[in-house]
Amino acid sequence: MVAELKLSKPLKYDHPKGTPVTVVDQYINKSTSEKIWFVAPKIDGVYYTKAVNFFENAIELRNKVFKSLGPVNPKDQNQGNAFIDEKTVFEFFTESCSGIILLFAATESLVNNLIENAPAYNYCKKIKVNLFSVGKYFIGRKKNEVLSSEKLLFLGIEEKIKNVLPCLYKFESPAGKSFWQDFMALKLLRDGFIHSTRDHAYGANKGVNSTYSQLFDIDFEKLINNIGDLLMYLKNNTQKTI
Repeated sequence: MVAELKLSKPLKYDHPKGTPVTVVDQYINKSTSEKIWFVAPKIDGVYYTKAVNFFENAIELRNKVFKSLGPVNPKDQNQGNAFIDEKTVFEFFTESCSGIILLFAATESLVNNLIENAPAYNYCKKIKVNLFSVGKYFIGRKKNEVLSSEKLLFLGIEEKIKNVLPCLYKFESPAGKSFWQDFMALKLLRDGFIHSTRDHAYGANKGVNSTYSQLFDIDFEKLINNIGDLLMYLKNNTQKTI
């Protein structure tokens, strides 16, 4: 069963004309300056739900891709096999990549939101401080600094989940939990798609699976459920203080 993430509860505002309506955000029409109200979703829930849809499509498409397996040249079996349905192959990659990127975005959105809503900021990190310079060389030392919300948001997501949130909300780090390896796998995949290089995107010349080839082996159901477990773990350990 896929973990359920509920959307944010709408907040009560007063409509400019005095009529109570449920809104949390507004769109301002640049041409008319009209303010149009709408209920803003909690992004982690929206992204997570959409990622589930992408992965469901990816699983169906992957099955079609494997069913299209056939010889490159029916007259010469030595040339090996290929996925013949090229259109379905690219649709599979599109759905899979979209799911990976949105699932990562759901995680980062929740993490950043929890940092911004922390009851206090007490996370320390050693920061290098320059004392003086000799020519082009700087002499300095490291000192512990309590990082502000703004500085915390610029840390890597792994550090934010593994160290920052447990410090701010006083709970056990999720790094040792069963779902942690799936989060690290998700991060590697997402980084590979967003910061794509030729070496990662094309592996045939090296005899290895590229980032895209790895998608054929991914257990999407396990991935979505374990990331859902991570998100629920973070929510359950922080909701008592926000």
